[in-house]
Amino acid sequence: MSTAALPRIHPTAVVDPAAILGSGVEIGPYCVIDAGATLGDGCKLGAFVRIHGCATIGAGTSIRDHSVIGGEPQDVKYKDDPSRVVIGANCRIHEHVTVHRGTGANTETWIGDGVMLMASSHVGHNCRVEAGAILVNSAMLGGHVHVGERAFISGGAAVHQFCRVGRLTLVGGVAMVTKDAPPFSIVAGSYPIRWRSPNTIGLRRAGFTTEQRTSVRHALSRIFRSGQSPAKVAHELSKSPVAEVAEIARFVLESKRGVCAGPAGVRAASDDSDDAF
Repeated sequence: MSTAALPRIHPTAVVDPAAILGSGVEIGPYCVIDAGATLGDGCKLGAFVRIHGCATIGAGTSIRDHSVIGGEPQDVKYKDDPSRVVIGANCRIHEHVTVHRGTGANTETWIGDGVMLMASSHVGHNCRVEAGAILVNSAMLGGHVHVGERAFISGGAAVHQFCRVGRLTLVGGVAMVTKDAPPFSIVAGSYPIRWRSPNTIGLRRAGFTTEQRTSVRHALSRIFRSGQSPAKVAHELSKSPVAEVAEIARFVLESKRGVCAGPAGVRAASDDSDDAF
């Protein structure tokens, strides 16, 4: 290893010799890195960062001041289980962020490449956050939440445990997501969380063609504006030749908590249970 590639560790930092540090790692003042923690090449830590031994951090990820990665889950079922946190490459983790390890032996909290976690956001135990997703300041994910690729969770929003947020979906500020939020959508509000519209701007920025955007818009409108059962409509759409439409249908049909409500004034026919929305 060349001299330039050696880790740079501030003299006030406490780094266990059994921690694994890649080349070019930078560790700021008063950080604490436990035995077993792994920091990939080029990781940069600000001041007062705590990395527990269960955490693996991908190359090029930066973690700013006072963040804690791999802390114990806020879960009464947790019994000192041997679990993990895995964070991908080139993530940006800002100040006072917390990411908790999994509950249950050999489980993990997983964050994909290129995720941004803004200041004071929280990722609970057993969550899965796909590549390119963004959590804005003080956004919170309960345990077992799944956030799709390039989803955007606005400031102060909370996602209830076991809920899903679909790919390229935007959750509005201070929303309370208590039901699944479908892909390619904008959802907002609380009790109930409501589907508002397709995420047209997000789809355009993601390179979706006019035909794809039109198909997505029509599919989502049928599910949330027609007044029919979302599951019934999803069954009809599940064989669509448009991959994005089939993805929406599959998301609805696989929902365990039920999908979010449609716009105010649109009342869907009941699914198998009154909890469908």
